[in-house]
Amino acid sequence: MRNAPRRILIDGTMARGGGGFTYLVNVVHRLAQAAPEDRFLVLVRTGALRDSIPSAPNLRVERLPEVGLGGRLRFTYLEAARIAARFGADLYFSAGESAPPAAPCPTIASFRNPNVFSSEGGWPWRQRLRLHTLRGLAQLATWSCDRIVFVSQDSADWIGDAVGLPRARRAVIHHGIDREAWAARTARPPHPWPYILSVSSIYRYKNFVRLIEAYAELARWRRDVPDLVIIGDDADPEYARRMEEARRATGELAEQIHIVGEVPYAGVQAWYAGAELFVFPSYLETFGHPLLEAMAAGVPLVAADIEVSREIAADAAFYADPRDPRSLARAMDAALFAPGAREILVKRGRERVRDFGWDRTARSLLALFEEVLVESAPRRVPAPRRPQPAMAGPAALPAASARAQAGRAGGAGLLAA
Repeated sequence: MRNAPRRILIDGTMARGGGGFTYLVNVVHRLAQAAPEDRFLVLVRTGALRDSIPSAPNLRVERLPEVGLGGRLRFTYLEAARIAARFGADLYFSAGESAPPAAPCPTIASFRNPNVFSSEGGWPWRQRLRLHTLRGLAQLATWSCDRIVFVSQDSADWIGDAVGLPRARRAVIHHGIDREAWAARTARPPHPWPYILSVSSIYRYKNFVRLIEAYAELARWRRDVPDLVIIGDDADPEYARRMEEARRATGELAEQIHIVGEVPYAGVQAWYAGAELFVFPSYLETFGHPLLEAMAAGVPLVAADIEVSREIAADAAFYADPRDPRSLARAMDAALFAPGAREILVKRGRERVRDFGWDRTARSLLALFEEVLVESAPRRVPAPRRPQPAMAGPAALPAASARAQAGRAGGAGLLAA
């Protein structure tokens, strides 16, 4: 139980779309509601994210200017700590893979982006440079942060081991889902014909080319197969080009394959509601939130047979080798056409999704915040606070932090701090 109101700074500046957007939109206001005596300042860089986070009396969302890679480094090493000091933050929680090493308060980072830690090749040089920099920032966070949050046990294991993070400083907190909202039906589906759906930001590891090839294989076995609809923002233009090539290679079948692009977050649920089947072929994930969305929407599910998919979906999906189009096609065929398969998958999905909820996620985060604050209390020098205004904005302060002076910012001593 908290003894006094806390000021929590939530850094959402790395979120643009996809899972990061979904996470912040759903968890931030629930944190504020669950801790009404605390004050929350959320930093974002997109107007869409700022406008999508529901309001609360003790919550302020501040949009910072867009920056490039150099701006990201400057923010992490200089500006973030100053903003935290001005706000009088008791805790700094980053919803991305970086946190200011010189923060004037305890810090927690969330490692969600598998790109940062994977050995996936073939990226253009700009993306390789970006990922190299982000890996460096993430490694710094493993040294300087009091805890690292992972969104699955699987990612806590492989990423935690990869960065050499002691298990005592790993925390696993699953994403949630608003079951009632995703279970709602729509009067008219957004697509005029029956369709198989897949939703995710376009990256090569999302494996959409293999899905298109699997769909073509399925269409050779079955007449009148539903259309294929792929929804997601284009975060990897080179791979998006390969998707279009794979689509054209299917010949006349290309008319049944629809690469829709980005859909506003508020409109995605309607696409789930009208789908005959949801397929999630991604072979690299830390969680895979579309798995929850499909189960909550009552849509039968086919997923890549990887550890994290089984951790989240359990027995509520048919699994397939994501590298093998025929394996994906067989799983899709079974889910669509095997007698009773749809009913079984939908029932299991609705039962499984009860284990996940955003309120539970928020409560777990607040418990972690309190745990870290209690641990740090004996060694912490409180940051100075301005009496006005109550929710101070993110203007910079020149003062160095007590934590930086204590040596949190560098070297081998970070793990012992």
